[in-house]
Amino acid sequence: MLSGTTPDQKKEFLLEDAKNYRFLTCGGLAVPGVDDAYEFRNTVSAMSIMGLSTEDLCSIFKILSAVLLFGNMDFQQERNSDQAFLMETTVAQKIGTLLGLKVTDMTRAFIRPRIKVGRDFVSKAQTKEQAEFSVEAIAKACYERLFRWLVNRINRSLDRTKRQGASFIGILDIAGFEIFELNSFEQMCINYTNEKLQQLFNHTMFVLEQEEYQREGIEWKFIDFGLDLQPTIDLIEKPMGILALLDEECWFPKATVKTFVDKLDTSHAMHPKYIKSDFRANADFSIIHYAGKVDYSADKWLLKNMDPLNENIVSLLQSSQDPFVVHIWKDAEIVGMAAATMGDTQFGARTRKGMFRTVSQLYKEQLAKLMATLRNTNPNFVRCIIPNHEKRAGKIDALLVLDQLRCNGVLEGIRICRQGFPNRIAFQEFRQRYELLTPNAIPKGFMDGKLACERMIYALDLDPNLYRIGQSKIFFRAGVLAHLEEERDLKISDLIIQFQAFCRGALSRRNFHKRLQQLNAIRIIQRNCAAYLKLRNWAWWRLYTKVKPLLQVTKQEEKLSAKEDELRQVKEKMEKAENDVSELNQKLVQLQEEKTTLAEQLQAETELCAEAEELRLRLQARKQELEDILQDMEARIEEEEERNQNLTSEKKKLQITIQDLEEQLEEEEGARQKLQLEKVTLDSKIKKIEEDYASLADSNQKVLKERKVLEEKLLEVSQNLSEEEEKSKHLSKLKSRHEATIAEIDEKLRREQQVRQELERASRKTESELNDVKEQLVEKKQQVEEIQSHLARKEEELTQALNRCDEEIIAKAQAQKMLRELENQLTEAQEDLEAEKEARAKAEKLKRDLNEELEALKNELLDSNNSSATQQALRTKMEEELNFLKRNLEEETALHQNQIVDLRQKHNVVVEKLNEQLDSIQKSKSALEKAKNSLENENSTLSSELQTLSSARQESERRRKQLENQAQELAMKLDDVERNKGEMAERAQKLQNKELKLKLQEVESSQRAKSKTAISSLESKLAHLEEQLEEETREKQTIAKSSRKLEKRVKELLLQLDDERRHADQYKEQLEKTNNRMKNLKRLLDESEEECSKEKAAKRKVQRELDDLHENCENLQREVTNLKNKMRRGGSGSASRLGNLSSKRGSVTLGMSEDSSPTLSLADDSPNEDSQV
Repeated sequence: MLSGTTPDQKKEFLLEDAKNYRFLTCGGLAVPGVDDAYEFRNTVSAMSIMGLSTEDLCSIFKILSAVLLFGNMDFQQERNSDQAFLMETTVAQKIGTLLGLKVTDMTRAFIRPRIKVGRDFVSKAQTKEQAEFSVEAIAKACYERLFRWLVNRINRSLDRTKRQGASFIGILDIAGFEIFELNSFEQMCINYTNEKLQQLFNHTMFVLEQEEYQREGIEWKFIDFGLDLQPTIDLIEKPMGILALLDEECWFPKATVKTFVDKLDTSHAMHPKYIKSDFRANADFSIIHYAGKVDYSADKWLLKNMDPLNENIVSLLQSSQDPFVVHIWKDAEIVGMAAATMGDTQFGARTRKGMFRTVSQLYKEQLAKLMATLRNTNPNFVRCIIPNHEKRAGKIDALLVLDQLRCNGVLEGIRICRQGFPNRIAFQEFRQRYELLTPNAIPKGFMDGKLACERMIYALDLDPNLYRIGQSKIFFRAGVLAHLEEERDLKISDLIIQFQAFCRGALSRRNFHKRLQQLNAIRIIQRNCAAYLKLRNWAWWRLYTKVKPLLQVTKQEEKLSAKEDELRQVKEKMEKAENDVSELNQKLVQLQEEKTTLAEQLQAETELCAEAEELRLRLQARKQELEDILQDMEARIEEEEERNQNLTSEKKKLQITIQDLEEQLEEEEGARQKLQLEKVTLDSKIKKIEEDYASLADSNQKVLKERKVLEEKLLEVSQNLSEEEEKSKHLSKLKSRHEATIAEIDEKLRREQQVRQELERASRKTESELNDVKEQLVEKKQQVEEIQSHLARKEEELTQALNRCDEEIIAKAQAQKMLRELENQLTEAQEDLEAEKEARAKAEKLKRDLNEELEALKNELLDSNNSSATQQALRTKMEEELNFLKRNLEEETALHQNQIVDLRQKHNVVVEKLNEQLDSIQKSKSALEKAKNSLENENSTLSSELQTLSSARQESERRRKQLENQAQELAMKLDDVERNKGEMAERAQKLQNKELKLKLQEVESSQRAKSKTAISSLESKLAHLEEQLEEETREKQTIAKSSRKLEKRVKELLLQLDDERRHADQYKEQLEKTNNRMKNLKRLLDESEEECSKEKAAKRKVQRELDDLHENCENLQREVTNLKNKMRRGGSGSASRLGNLSSKRGSVTLGMSEDSSPTLSLADDSPNEDSQV
């Protein structure tokens, strides 16, 4: 296009040189032997031949120019923020001119698109990378939609409908396995396709080949080539495969590549074809394909799978000033940035009209259709082999070629061809083709085909190892059938030579007889000429020749007048015939005009029929997609139920551990009270000791110095003790090592006691030394030593008591913090109750909508009462089912409302009790026990209510299956209607395109030809009338005969014209009836589709309401259970042990999920036990 357009076209389409476009990396590259301008002119000519108008070509060139210009949009990033901005608007102005868009709106949509947050729209700042990605996505989508429109337009020009013959010859060209150093999502799709094609090749070449040997009764040992590709295909496409997990991750807004790879490792770690990546490798995972191990990087897979478009740009393109742009974007299902990141609005209401389809889903569907087409054909495989990587002619890399042959299964195919019997032919065909090689082997008359082939093989004297005779075919090894073909060709050559000799002899004999006949004729002519030469000079002969013309002169005038009368009559008849012919021509022109109008109407109806067929297929595909999504959702629900059961069992185990820890906390509380009493007594004793110590302070300076040394050692011991206590706190977080930690602490305490004893021994040693130095102060030193030892023990106990007091203060602060958290959770629970009220109001609104839709459906069924007896029966059946569904819905709604009221009341009671217990958390242990019993009773009631809800869910599931059966029946009726419509269209097409055309052409050609022949014969007879007087009688008879024939023909033409008029009226009436019937069928089709859509909407609403109520009830039950656990932890009385317990079990938080329904999440410090309910 850039090379072949004229300067005016380049100016009109804003085209530039190829090197100026960023999308064309090697723009102006010239290929030897290829004229781009000539190829462009040929392409334009071919498009014109296919019926594309000049306006269509201009629109195509404009969109292509806009796609190229999209790549030249240069975005930059602001210095102080991440906001992107457009450097120059020249390119944007060109794109807006080509696509009929406003430049300001388009640039604003790329740089600051508007997204929906809740119920409001806000402008989102785009970075440079995001803006460039959005531009590239729009360019790719424009090119893809243009290509799709061009294919549909060519198919419509060729009038290739789906009901034409199914026989075709197709060529599938695809790249082989791609194995790079690092492979992405595109290589994954290509390798997945090659796995399917290689499986088809193996099945065709190996499995079917050996199965046919066994089916024909040939002795054959089945060879397993080890070419089963199904595990790799299952790893990719199964419900829990790689593509399914990728689609699942695309549904979660916070999903990342790491979470996707972690899911793959968790789900397929034990799969034989899946390999987890090494932490040193760049790849995220590896798959063992048929061609070898392939390393994949999951970077940007989520984004490539969603392939989101900028919703703002799509809206602008749908409202463009260019009608062609609007046409190709009219049916765009927007999966924009907002839709890709925002799921549900408040209270779980769906804001999107439909669920987007990922790239992997579309790719799987297209691949499934392709494989179904290939399985219904007789495929022939062509393998392209790369001889070398240097692109050099005449050079073959043997190892490279063998590796390719081994990877694509050609070596195994050669192996089975050498071992097996690749050539086979049916008995009858073998006899007909090669019987001439054994002319006397088969006797005349009937003989069984197998027996005849055995006799022929015996006559041919073939080695028994070169052939096998089956049940219906005879099999040959490689090369045998080619040898028989060569012998057959030689035999046929000999027969042809003999036939040619016989033909030449027959032709020579025929020419000889012809020459003899010519010789006899020449002799007779010579004899007659000699007789005439003798007679012409005879006098009587001369007199006879002169008198004979005079005898006819008297009658010449009478004959002349009679001939003139006949000529006048013939002229009158000829004028009349000309008038009739002109009238017939006028009528023929009218019939041709009517034929053209009817043909145009038929073309329009055919196009409408094709559009309706396409719409039906699209609806059917949409239905299948929704059914698949429903199955996935049901599978997820089952998984969540199993997970819920596992969490329930874990909750019971944790409750048991909580009870044990509560008992330990009570024991610790008693020990703490005892220590407080000892502390009081020790304080009094310490005061007395301090008084005695003050009196003796002056005389015991040396002892004080030694005491300071001992105090430093005591400080070191206390620090070691504090460190060990911190370690014990850290180890206490692990539930499984609780007892080991306690034992270790006891051991450390024993060691500290030993250290204390050693210190006491050191003090006694010091005292003995003092007794040696100062004998006069023995008694005082003994008293000081006793006081010092007693003081050291009391000070040690004092430090321990102080540390315990500090721990109790910290635990008290933690308890207060937990109390504040419980108060915040109570407020959140109240907010959740308010949200639940609003959700209930919305559920009631949905109920009213459902009732209105049910009434509308009932009215439509009443309107279609007069259609037929079957529809009457169907209407009554559907009315009964709808009434039954309505009653069940009302009952379930009332039941859910009562359950919600009970749950709200019970929740209020629990909140009041929690408030009271928080006020008196250290005084009312008995009240907590009563609350515990009441909560256990409520738990039992909630479990019974959960069972009722599960039964209600089963009932709704049964009704869903009934509705699906009804939808299938409606789909079958829709297929019948489409089939009748197609038959009527084919009948109308045949009647108008074949019969009318043939009859009108026959009438026109016969009338013109015969009128021309009659006029020419009459004119020739009039011109030669005077010269042919002696033959007037005979000519009169011929003229009369021709005139009678002409009159008869004119009458026949008049009758035929009347018949044609009558047939034309009949065809016109039949066409009107057909049109009316098609309109009625189309109306019935629309009504059935509306009924089906309404039923599906009703089913979805009912299912969604039941799921929401079921989920709310489960969330409330979990909330009550977690609040009960918190109350138990709050009433334990030991803040330090409560902190340890919370560090072991994690934290219980009450929040709102994405669908704004209250949920409880149990978070754990352990990464293997993280779960969300």
